[in-house]
Amino acid sequence: MEKLARREDLTLQEAREAGRRIFTYLKERRPETPLVLACYFAALSVKGATTDELVGMAQAMEETRGFTFDFKVPKPIVTGGGTGGDTLKTINVTTPAILIAASAGAVAVKSAARAFSGKTGSADLAVCLGINTGAPPGTVKQCVENLGTTVWASSGIYPWMEPLLSLRGESYAPLLFPMMESLRLVVATALNPFSVRRQVRGTALPRTELIATVLGKVGFERALVPLGYGPHDGIRIDEFSNIGRTVVSELKGNGEVETYDVYPEDFGIRRGAPEEIEAAETHEENARRVLGVITGRDRGSRRGLILANAAAVLYLADLAVDLRDGYELASQAVDEGLALKKLEQLVEASGGQPARLRALLSSI
Repeated sequence: MEKLARREDLTLQEAREAGRRIFTYLKERRPETPLVLACYFAALSVKGATTDELVGMAQAMEETRGFTFDFKVPKPIVTGGGTGGDTLKTINVTTPAILIAASAGAVAVKSAARAFSGKTGSADLAVCLGINTGAPPGTVKQCVENLGTTVWASSGIYPWMEPLLSLRGESYAPLLFPMMESLRLVVATALNPFSVRRQVRGTALPRTELIATVLGKVGFERALVPLGYGPHDGIRIDEFSNIGRTVVSELKGNGEVETYDVYPEDFGIRRGAPEEIEAAETHEENARRVLGVITGRDRGSRRGLILANAAAVLYLADLAVDLRDGYELASQAVDEGLALKKLEQLVEASGGQPARLRALLSSI
């Protein structure tokens, strides 16, 4: 922390050791943990994280996992997620995008967590839909191998995850978390509970190339790192945008990173307005909005946003030649009822609550 305060870069090994200690503090819920988090990540944010610092933290995070999945599937497994920090609080995007991509033939998995910066987190949404996000690892393995998908709480892998999320409820949280932009970078480049090698990792930070580069150095073979904008650059979301341009850094199979812009028209969709994709105030209402897309009843901007992100998953899964092709595949899966069927199957196979899903469906 002294080095960071002097704006000196840490070596990879120093960052790795710092990560080990920080994750230990979190796991053990030590009283000094908030102070350590504030000092370390705020100083790293002000200095600007380097590739070595992020790789070192990623290596430390990898060492904390409780166990490692070994999925027996014939296709590449793709995961997706965002780091939060959006300036526009959108509906939950990645969870339905993963389910839709799986219904279109991809093996796609989602790490779930309670709301961290948005109104409804992936775990909050999944529970409302009836999915059991706390299923035993053996059940998760069966869901992935038999259904090609799962939505599962990553705290089942990382023992420090729940203690970190619990800090959001503390009185000092509004002061603590805005200082820790670099923590979002660490999560973006290191969180990999399913041990996959392909992912769509959205960010609301203008560091897409850095994140893609680090992903390549920690073992990913392909990745898309999108930063979505609205009608102006003051609106940023951590996924592909249908209300403006998206800056994408793509990690390719040869290890190179290419950065380019994508527009809603590249998917074949109209541009929406920010208010059309905003989140509702309750988890249940956000779940209804997501179900409107999954069932094919919602044909508006929310559909465009979610299906565009499903398209990115299908592209990484080698099922689409480009994003527009992926959007068409995702649209077909929704319109043929495959997405809803996949959701119903996952609720059942995960040991979830089918009655809860049925009740929600009857209310939309």
